[in-house]
Amino acid sequence: MNRKSGKHWKQWADLNAPNSKGLMALDPHFRIQVKDFVEALVAAGAVVSVQATRRSARRAYLFHWSWLIALGKCSPSAATSMEGVDISWDHGNKMQSIAGAEEMVRAFGLAIPPRSNVAPALRSNHILGKAVDLDINWVGKIHVQKKDGTKIELTYQDNPNTNKKLIEVGKSYGLIKHLNDAPHWSVNGR
Repeated sequence: MNRKSGKHWKQWADLNAPNSKGLMALDPHFRIQVKDFVEALVAAGAVVSVQATRRSARRAYLFHWSWLIALGKCSPSAATSMEGVDISWDHGNKMQSIAGAEEMVRAFGLAIPPRSNVAPALRSNHILGKAVDLDINWVGKIHVQKKDGTKIELTYQDNPNTNKKLIEVGKSYGLIKHLNDAPHWSVNGR
């Protein structure tokens, strides 16, 4: 029996489709790149918090459709089904369907505009262990060592998507910034 969308799906996902925050869950090669990047930032005085590493495909499915429906990017009836996830996106009433999706977006803490203008992907690098969501903060200016050993001065900006020098440092370690998703770094920017 299908259960309607809503915040209760967060608890279901935590039990049946967990998200990892541990670096050990990442692809071994990418894990080393992330570790080196984070260590360089921390050594320079930044505070780095890992928000997400590997993600279950079922959790990605819930993220994707709840985000699209909550933001009015698709109708609830357009959402596809997924084996193992017995959810009803369409409550028979558009406003109730949107409200259920909005509850899920809030419960999951999904980035919405202006932090992210793209729906969470159904086929994400997170599922493959080749993406990481990082919260990176510091005060003023720091000097960070790039992979080649050179140092670069970074000035803090609220939006990491526009911090070209931070993006340059990440790229030197093999992490490509997704420019429409504030916390997201991956092997290819997707």
